[in-house]
Amino acid sequence: MKISDLKAFVDKTVTLRMTDGEVIKARVDWFSEEYDDIIVDVLESTRSQPYDPACAYTIAAAEIVQPKSLPKDDLD
Repeated sequence: MKISDLKAFVDKTVTLRMTDGEVIKARVDWFSEEYDDIIVDVLESTRSQPYDPACAYTIAAAEIVQPKSLPKDDLD
């Protein structure tokens, strides 16, 4: 993905399909055109080791295969 494709997802909860097969449900907080990445709060993941809920994470745009906004009903 390109960072320009991800700008629309700021302040939204999304499902991110990653190049390595991981699927992440996250809240997109911010994007950086300079570094070509997004900063997210990870809510759920298919990864075997959990993410720390107290931390924000940086995800490179190039590692994202497909972003998808979640309906408002899925945010709870």
